[in-house]
Amino acid sequence: TGSWFYLHFVENPGMAFGLQLGDGAGGKLLLSLFRLVAVGGIGYYLWKKTKENVRPLLIVCVALIFAGALGNILDSVFYGKFFGASDPWDQNIAQFMPASGGYAGFLHGQVVDMFYFPVLRGHFPQWFPLWGGEDYLFFRPVFNIADASISVGVFLLIVFQARLFSKADRPVGEKRILLTNIFFSFLAFLISSFLLFTYMTLASKTHPLSGGRIALVFGLAAVAGAGMFLFLKNYPVYVPPAPPAPATEAKESADHTSADSAPEENS
Repeated sequence: TGSWFYLHFVENPGMAFGLQLGDGAGGKLLLSLFRLVAVGGIGYYLWKKTKENVRPLLIVCVALIFAGALGNILDSVFYGKFFGASDPWDQNIAQFMPASGGYAGFLHGQVVDMFYFPVLRGHFPQWFPLWGGEDYLFFRPVFNIADASISVGVFLLIVFQARLFSKADRPVGEKRILLTNIFFSFLAFLISSFLLFTYMTLASKTHPLSGGRIALVFGLAAVAGAGMFLFLKNYPVYVPPAPPAPATEAKESADHTSADSAPEENS
């Protein structure tokens, strides 16, 4: 789409932002095993919470984290077995299911990242502390949809943690419901724009994209955001379960009930 959004193929041997757990095959194996255990734990927590009367937003947040973790681990577990080695600099394209086998063994595959957003470029002035005189680029890391899913899920947990994990479970006011619906509608707009720009970039024969195609992307994304707002507007409002009555009140209620239901005696 120009100088701010690229599809840039990168094979990441480690975690987010290229961080690695140890060196060599041993570190990669340990990281893959850790991911498997983490995905299993998150999946069990998600399954458990769906059986309880919890706020739907909590299910959404945990599901985003689970889906992102599962997406990355599929690359880590299987990608090295299904694809041959590739080198973007020499234009050596990876082959699917090569006769000689994949480039890595089971649990040793690399995670594929592809989205690059160098939105801001510039140069720090000499007087700037720590980075004076150096170039800066934001956003430098290359990531994938799974990374974005995990990041959004964790971000939402942090923003709404007071509501999701508070012991004082009370109904949410109309104003807060409206603000939450607007927030998720805007999030749907951003995600739709993200996916539509990816599709347009892959399908278009000319780059950067024309102004008409960019306008079409934002128009369709706006429709998706409006649809999300209408969906949430008609979605049943979460009502927290009523707290259990204290033992004394429960006993008094039972006594009154038994007294009211007893037959009257003739004098």
